[in-house]
Amino acid sequence: MGLFDLFKSNPKKKSELTTKPKREVINSYQKLKNETDRLRTENELWQTDFNKVLDFRNKATKLEKSGKLSMAIESYLNAMDFGEKSTKLSINNYSHDIDRIIILYGKTKETENQISFLQRVISTYPEYRDVKKWAVRLSKLTVEDSKKTDLKPSDITKQIAGNPTIGEQFENFKKTLPEFNFYHDLPAGMQTFEYLRLNKTIPTNKAKDLRNFRESFQIILSKAKIAENHKDYKTAIEAYEKLIIEKYEGKEPYERLMVIYRKLKWSEKEKDVLKRAISFFEKLKEKQKTNVLYLAKKYGMESKALEYLNADKKIQYFGGVFDLYNPNPKIAKWKSQLEKKY
Repeated sequence: MGLFDLFKSNPKKKSELTTKPKREVINSYQKLKNETDRLRTENELWQTDFNKVLDFRNKATKLEKSGKLSMAIESYLNAMDFGEKSTKLSINNYSHDIDRIIILYGKTKETENQISFLQRVISTYPEYRDVKKWAVRLSKLTVEDSKKTDLKPSDITKQIAGNPTIGEQFENFKKTLPEFNFYHDLPAGMQTFEYLRLNKTIPTNKAKDLRNFRESFQIILSKAKIAENHKDYKTAIEAYEKLIIEKYEGKEPYERLMVIYRKLKWSEKEKDVLKRAISFFEKLKEKQKTNVLYLAKKYGMESKALEYLNADKKIQYFGGVFDLYNPNPKIAKWKSQLEKKY
């Protein structure tokens, strides 16, 4: 081979140049087809199993409506049992049946069955989103006879808020979400659920953060409710107070503290929490109103916004994820309570 031969390319046959790309295309197509076929088969198997759950559920619903509650419980249990044994289904596919069983055990006054069932689902599904709700319900059923407490206001540990608070962090997070546009571009005849599905108003990467903020408040709230149900008022008060200083926008901590302070005959504490509730929610309402009117004006939907505001109706972010405006009718009730008692 000569020196110049080293720099010459080795020409390939035309068949070699065309065969490989064709083969790659065929292989890619076959791979995609195989994956599509696999997913279709998986979906069909899932649907078959879910239909079986629905059969049990529909039967249970009919029995429940006809007043045959014990038989309905049995059918809901069958739906749950089938779902648990299926390799294709998850708790999300039969959680409705779990909730109906819990409720019906209460209606039929089968307290022992209700307690044991709650204990089982809490133990089996510790990570499920409703487990805290189940724990709160269980705590109501397992209250021991309480002794008179000599709890004093000075026994309550003062709570310290985060910097920033959970509520402030949540507010900053909301600002990173797409603005609420009052569905100004909703096509005629289209339902809002269709609009939400097509527009994906909450980015996937934000959904997890949204759940985390809710969970942060829910953990404290569940702790407070369970403690209150067990008449552990010190723990309950501290947890409810923690929610308040973290700027939780729900009314539960204020209302539950009013009840607890009334039971403990702490009149000044009850008066104080009434005042704090009125002040917090009046300011929140005004802030929300200003923001809603700003957005409504921006998207040419002022008349729609005013219609809701004047009727004291809630205005919620896309899909009802959180309140943009809440009229908080309890404010008037709290003011009346304050005037009557003090």
